[in-house]
Amino acid sequence: MLFLRALGSITVEVDGDLVDLGGPVPRRFLAALSMAGATVLSDDALAERVWGERQPRGARATLRVLASRLRTALGPDGRELLQRRDSGFVLAVAPEQTDYGRFKALVAEGVDPASGPAESLRSLNAALALWRGEPWPELDSEAAPERTGLTELREVAVEELAAARLATGDPTTAVAELSEAVTAAPFRERRWELLALGLYRTGRQVQALAELRRVRELLVEELGVDPGPGLRALERRMLDHDPDLLLETPGAQQVSSRPPPRPLSTFLGREHDSALLSDLLTTDRLVTVVGPAGVGKTRLVIEHPAAERWFVRLGDVADGDTATTAIANALGLVQYSGDPLPLICRALSTRPGLLILDNCEHLIDPVAHLAVTLLAACPDLRILATSRQPLRVDGEQVFTLDPLPVDPDGPAVRLLFDRVRATNPRWQPTPADHGAAQELCVLLDGLPLAIELAAARERAFGLAGITAHLRDRRDVLGTTPRGSLSRHADLHAALGWSIDTLAAPDRALLLRLWPFEGGFTWQAAAAVQHRDAGVLASLAALVDRSVLTLDRTSGTRYRLLETVRAYCRAADPDPDATLAAHAHWVRAFAAEQAALLTGHHAGRAYRVLAADLPNLRAGIAHDLEHHPVEALRTVAALQFAWGVLGLVAFGRTLTRTALAAATEATPAERAHGLLGLSIVSFHAGDATEAMTCAESAMTLLGGPETERELWLHALMYRGLALTALGDPATARTAVDELLAEVDRLPTPDWIRGCAQFGQGTVLLLEGHRRDAQDWLRAARRLSADCGHLWCEGMAEVALAWAILADPHDTDGATEALTALDRALAVFARQSNIADALGAVYAATYALVVRGAPEQALRLRAAALHHSARIGADPRRYTQFAHPAVRARVDHLPAPSEPPTEMSWPAVVELVATVAGRRELEAL
Repeated sequence: MLFLRALGSITVEVDGDLVDLGGPVPRRFLAALSMAGATVLSDDALAERVWGERQPRGARATLRVLASRLRTALGPDGRELLQRRDSGFVLAVAPEQTDYGRFKALVAEGVDPASGPAESLRSLNAALALWRGEPWPELDSEAAPERTGLTELREVAVEELAAARLATGDPTTAVAELSEAVTAAPFRERRWELLALGLYRTGRQVQALAELRRVRELLVEELGVDPGPGLRALERRMLDHDPDLLLETPGAQQVSSRPPPRPLSTFLGREHDSALLSDLLTTDRLVTVVGPAGVGKTRLVIEHPAAERWFVRLGDVADGDTATTAIANALGLVQYSGDPLPLICRALSTRPGLLILDNCEHLIDPVAHLAVTLLAACPDLRILATSRQPLRVDGEQVFTLDPLPVDPDGPAVRLLFDRVRATNPRWQPTPADHGAAQELCVLLDGLPLAIELAAARERAFGLAGITAHLRDRRDVLGTTPRGSLSRHADLHAALGWSIDTLAAPDRALLLRLWPFEGGFTWQAAAAVQHRDAGVLASLAALVDRSVLTLDRTSGTRYRLLETVRAYCRAADPDPDATLAAHAHWVRAFAAEQAALLTGHHAGRAYRVLAADLPNLRAGIAHDLEHHPVEALRTVAALQFAWGVLGLVAFGRTLTRTALAAATEATPAERAHGLLGLSIVSFHAGDATEAMTCAESAMTLLGGPETERELWLHALMYRGLALTALGDPATARTAVDELLAEVDRLPTPDWIRGCAQFGQGTVLLLEGHRRDAQDWLRAARRLSADCGHLWCEGMAEVALAWAILADPHDTDGATEALTALDRALAVFARQSNIADALGAVYAATYALVVRGAPEQALRLRAAALHHSARIGADPRRYTQFAHPAVRARVDHLPAPSEPPTEMSWPAVVELVATVAGRRELEAL
């Protein structure tokens, strides 16, 4: 991820590392573009900002050199952000990727009247932390307007931060900051007003009035004006001892708050979480346990031991009411009149202990205010809160409670079995129950509440029956038993407590996310939402409210728990439109990534596609039913991905299905689909179908005149299939036709590299192994230059076959193994296991020539094992083997004992070791 800073000297970070931008000229170049935002800067305007009146000769050419160097510095993922448009340049960086963009957004949040004091405090603190100095110091007067605007925004942020501190009950810090602020900008009356108010609230009324007199004298002497109405009114209120100037606590509502007894059921699966919570409470005074509905937050805090503690249940307090009376009742303070907060502070200041505030999510602002006040007044007090979102108080330690791990005999399954036995003591799980239990816990996301409700139905349906019903409906789950800590009648009510109270924009977005399977990116969420703005804020709010999970295992992705997905699907007012929006995103996403699969960004594109395979499957399945031609387009566009990602059998079946369904497709669309079926059939080891499909596509296309790139694909795939069939004469004719067409008109380098590869493989079939090596090395170089990873890796594989010409040439075998090791490295960058298996299978031949038959047998068994898993035939390139080498491999003796199963990393490691890139001890 790229992040640009211009509040201070300009810097760029890519994935957290600083980019070397060079000297002052490239820095001014980047500063000018970043300040222009989304506006395209013409060459003349850009040169003016970079050099002023001292422009060098050939300034436009120099700008292009600067742009090229900056793209190189930004790396493969960032270079596309610097774009050439309409005789100018633009830096297409989103506001959230810049410190000044984030600064503006955070200040806007902080001064928004809808934000509570705690939220304003957080936003403004974060905004001011981004400020390192004068914006764009590399530029001269041309930066003055934007620089002035940002500086004024900073001054406002300083003042409103102080106001937020006062509103959250921290006048001491506010006074310290404001004392410096009025010195830095003495004519900003807002600062004097806040300073005087802060002094008044800390009990220094005389000093507060003195500061008001000082600012009056300053304004009169320096500017000849009287103080504004705000300062004059504040002085009058102080002289009148207006009680409203002090922080006030809203009126209390009597709420029953008796500590519930500990549940009678056993407490399982939270040993590590309990220990971590204990550690946090020894070092932090405010800990908030957050997590989704039903995850067991209340049970965890109830089980936490403490010498003295008071439990306050806030779930029944209505929105807008206060929790103050509930705390007073928990402490036994019943004889009081008026505001009980002073009595609470006095009682807790002399009684160290733990105050537990349960179910705070609907009272975030008042509970945050109470926490700040109580912790400031009671030095020995610790507060433990449960909520579905943090309180956002300075010093708060947020402890996210995750669902129980779902493993065989893990915590989730153990909890399920324990609760089933509670209803049927003689029950013993069968092997089938173990399998059903794990699947059931997966469907329930490992949520303890959901697991307990499912266990209550075991006597009626059995675990397998519950699991079967749960795939389609949630009413199979039981209701909350009497005496449970949950305040909700069932899981549906617990989820509704989180979802139905969301802000309207956040809930609207959430109800559009349920079709996503396996997670999604923020860009995907933005593509399906009803409106164009605010997706990042809504996603952050949904994560904060624990209805959305952030998954960092494969980049920054978001995921809905299955229970939440089911609720949202049922609550969605227009599920058909939501499914259509998801399918529309899948089409656009697949087309965007497919366009990158033959260039320098192919490795990242394949990884992105792999992460979203569940979404691709779901979107294509929707289109097969509703828009079959669109399904065919998507399946055909991803023709390279099915083999590379190890989905050969799936891709082959899906392509056939799409071709059969898309009866209204154009000839070109059908040809594209047939070519997809050709290449995936080739990977499956069916060269005959691969050839038939390629020739059928050529018949549909009729020639290269209308769809030349498809025609080139057809020529390539036909040649590849004929080569696999081992017929040198027909393969020669096909490759010559491809080479002639490539030479006839300009052709993309990746296709030209494939043509060179085809020439090399045909020469191999014809027995011209030295000539073949020259063509294959040329194909490897060209493919590496243009970023076509498949051809680069396959050229290495074919080169290894070309070198393996002598069944006794051990040096040649070592050279072949080195080429195969290089091929595996290329395929790893592409996430290509299908062709990596072909390289591994070729390595078995090289090992036989090297005189290592045992290793060869292990490697061949491993290749066949993994090929059965993904559907790709690793033997589809053995026609290139020299007959003498093939004969020696065919006469290998049977292994003395069955080879042990090898993981894929171990297979790659073995090839690296025998190739000399690893020491043998590494095994």
